[in-house]
Amino acid sequence: MQAPTPVIAEAPQYRIPPLMRPPTRLFNLETANILPEQTLELRGGIRNYDPGPLGQGGGLQIFYGSLDYAINNRTQVSFSANLFDDLLGRVINGRQPEVQIAALAAGLKYQIHHRKNLAIGVGGSLEALWVSSNNFLFVPTAETLGTWTLAGSLQFPITYSLSPQLQWHFTPNLTYFPDTVNKGGDFYGTNFNFGTGISWQPHPRFNLFADVNLPVGPGGNAVRSSDGAIVNLPVWSLGLRFLATPLVAIDLAATNGLGITPATRTLAFLPDADQVAIMAGLTYTPNSGPNFSPPLLPRFRRGSRQALTERDRYLLFNGLTLTSAGTLEPGMFHLRANTGTAGTGWQMGISLGEDAQFTVAVEQWERGETLSETFNYSPGLQFGLAAKLRFLDQTQGDPISLAIQGSFNHSFPTDDPGLSRGLVGAELSLMLQPHKTLALLVNPKVGLFTPRSKIVGGIGVGLNLELTRNLQFIAEATPVFGQTGVYSVGLRDVVPQWGLGIDLYGSNAAGSSIPNGGLVGQGSAGVGVNLHWLFGGSQRKAD
Repeated sequence: MQAPTPVIAEAPQYRIPPLMRPPTRLFNLETANILPEQTLELRGGIRNYDPGPLGQGGGLQIFYGSLDYAINNRTQVSFSANLFDDLLGRVINGRQPEVQIAALAAGLKYQIHHRKNLAIGVGGSLEALWVSSNNFLFVPTAETLGTWTLAGSLQFPITYSLSPQLQWHFTPNLTYFPDTVNKGGDFYGTNFNFGTGISWQPHPRFNLFADVNLPVGPGGNAVRSSDGAIVNLPVWSLGLRFLATPLVAIDLAATNGLGITPATRTLAFLPDADQVAIMAGLTYTPNSGPNFSPPLLPRFRRGSRQALTERDRYLLFNGLTLTSAGTLEPGMFHLRANTGTAGTGWQMGISLGEDAQFTVAVEQWERGETLSETFNYSPGLQFGLAAKLRFLDQTQGDPISLAIQGSFNHSFPTDDPGLSRGLVGAELSLMLQPHKTLALLVNPKVGLFTPRSKIVGGIGVGLNLELTRNLQFIAEATPVFGQTGVYSVGLRDVVPQWGLGIDLYGSNAAGSSIPNGGLVGQGSAGVGVNLHWLFGGSQRKAD
């Protein structure tokens, strides 16, 4: 009798994720590459220029975001926006203007040729542009005027692959802006541009980008400080992309560019194009396309992922003022609502795939006292955004859990609604679980507070002790260098089968929901309540 033929299980055929493929766009330059069919790519971040001796706050910020979607392997649509709203850090023609420039753009790119090493595309955009200024910049008088106008662009990108890892890009570009805005103020006009750049991928998780755009007129792309004239000056960027996960990348760059929409990315920052911004952002490609579902994606960790225990899931709630080193599981969400002496608000955490999450928070600070004379913070509406990336995970076999979180908070004080204040923060989260009932946290953190450009740092330490299956004791302390420290203590009760939790705590922290708000302490303590709900993602639990 013939023995049956053994069945050999085939290894999964992983597909190369979009972020590990050649880039569809450098920081300031379009390429001829197209995203894989039905792939969605989201980008968001901030460019921060030094305010100089005349500017206000901790920097001159340009906020940006974009969405790109590949209809098929040749056609890609995009929507993008950027916003600048600040008093310039330099004078123009002897005056210091306050400028608002906002752009909303819809774009389309089509790859008309792709053979061997050469790709050729054509693209364009139609953009709505808001321009507000004073002191004779983009206005004919010293008064402040603002208006909506139209802008647009045409690009003809050419990409040549010198090797599978190295590409050269050349992109002729035509941009349209009106010649005048705001009842006769000089503006950029129509301009021809020639852009070129390189992209190099020395490692599957690491990319280097460099680009420069050279305008040749007849309009201009920059403003000269000596007389306010519209002139032509190069716009460049140099930076890197690091893949934290197959779906999430960190973008870091230096640039002298103003915007990120197809038309405004050809404009230089005001004035003179010789100021350099530090850009930080995230690029995220959700599992929306059929070719990039989780079984077809590679993992940056060895071995299969272990299911979380109930205890691991509770720790995803974070502490009272400290940040856990854990990140939400793929498809998981965390809602937190809080109320108490310091304020009332809510926070929502969203998984960006394995080892990455994004958080948005809104909170109303209610305390009547000035929170800190150094920070010049006072009660009002607070809005916060944060992104957390994990690099070590004790639940998956690493000796310790480690994550980094960057955040941006904006304040609208009730005592002066016209003066907005902000905090740009970064923190490192270390978490060690020497026993299944005990988690120790260490959070070195730093924040840049505006408008006083005050840099403040502290080191938070804390513990989460499981007293019973449903009850935890939490104690935290964050000494802040030269300022009032932040101290919190409380109890957390959880309902495992429903993913719910409730905190009863006392703290002198100003607020509870805003990311990195644990740097702001008050002279007296208050009490508060947090409600948690963790839902979505895999329901598997370890024994």
